Amino acid sequence: MKRTGAQLAVLALENLGVEFTFGIPGVHNTELYDELNKSERITPILVTHEGGAAFMADAVSRTSAHIGTLAIVPAAGATHAASGIGEAFLDGIPMLIITGGVRTDLGKRYQLHEIDQLAFMRPLTKAAFRIERHEDIVPTIYQAHAIATSGEPGPVFIELPVNLQLFPGEVDSLPDSPRPAPPAPAPRDELAAAARLLLAAKQ
Repeated sequence: MKRTGAQLAVLALENLGVEFTFGIPGVHNTELYDELNKSERITPILVTHEGGAAFMADAVSRTSAHIGTLAIVPAAGATHAASGIGEAFLDGIPMLIITGGVRTDLGKRYQLHEIDQLAFMRPLTKAAFRIERHEDIVPTIYQAHAIATSGEPGPVFIELPVNLQLFPGEVDSLPDSPRPAPPAPAPRDELAAAARLLLAAKQ
C-alpha cells in the first residue's frame, strides 16, 4: 500500500493512544498537521511559542495515562521547546517530540531550518531518531514510545523529513499496534508516608 509519511505518523500516534499534540505548524510540518486535523482521535493544540507546548506536553504525561506529544517545526521550534524538553528529561517524564526536517531528496545544503537536530537533542532526550524511509515511520514511532515509557521515563526525539511527509511511499506491512501498559498505581505505603509528611508540615 502507498501512504504519505504524514498519514503513517498520525496512524502510529493514534494506535499509541495519543489524544493531543502541541506545537505550531510551519513549512516543514504542514502535511503532518493536515493529517492531524483529519484525525478523529487526536486534537492538535496550537500555541504561540514552542516552549509553552513542551510544558503542556509534560503536564499531559504527568496527569493522565497518555503520553504528551509535540508536533513542532525543526530548528527554531526545537530550540524554543528545549527548556520544557529538558525539564521532562531531568524529572523522568515521558514525551514524544516530532519535528519536521529539511528535504533529504534534493542533495542541497543550507536549506531553511537546516541544523543537526540529533546532535542538539541527544543531551536532552533518552534517544533521537531521524527517519529516512516510509517503512521505518511506524516502527520508529512505536520504538520511541517504548523507550520514552520504559525504565526511567523521558523524552524521545523524532525527525521526519518533509519529503517523507509529503510524498506517498510503498509500505508492505505495518507492525502490530502496541498496547501501552497502564500506569502502575502508586504503592500504598508511599502514599501513606506522603500523607503523613503533609499532615506534619508546618508551612
